[in-house]
Amino acid sequence: MKKQYAELQKSEKEQLNMAKAQEDSRQSQNIPLQQQWRGEVVRRKAINDRVGKTTPDIQENRSKEQAATTAKLPGCQRKEVGGSLSRLWEELADVQRKLSAYETQLGLNTRRLSDLMKEKTNLQKEVYGLRDELRDSEDRCVRSERKFYRLKSTSESRQRMEQAFYMRLYNLMRRVLGMVWGFRQLE
Repeated sequence: MKKQYAELQKSEKEQLNMAKAQEDSRQSQNIPLQQQWRGEVVRRKAINDRVGKTTPDIQENRSKEQAATTAKLPGCQRKEVGGSLSRLWEELADVQRKLSAYETQLGLNTRRLSDLMKEKTNLQKEVYGLRDELRDSEDRCVRSERKFYRLKSTSESRQRMEQAFYMRLYNLMRRVLGMVWGFRQLE
């Protein structure tokens, strides 16, 4: 009975440890995602600050400013400034594309993080359920063990009573045989 109880307790503890290990590994997976998410937010803010949160209206204003500035310059400088401004606009467009990609990645990471948090919550519920099952099974095993020992002590006391009865019966039989033998000798 003790072996069964120990085996049951051992298997349930192993299940509990496995569930805890799964939860810990998922939490450790969440930490890099959270750090990456925070990094993306910081990068996004930095890009927005550098770019100046360009919108179509701002871009249109900048195009007008560029045209006005280049119109005032002589021909060869106009080409250099125009080329520089074109490169800057291309860089700005690249930065905006990267920003859009980062925002998309941030959305995916946020969804992944929320999924992992839900999974963590479900695993915690499962761990708590396993703990409750473990406690219940431990209680059942303790009750079974107590019942076993109670029955064992009852059985042992009955065996002692039985032995005492047989000893009395044996002594009584010896006396009866002794008396019978004595009567035969007297005859």
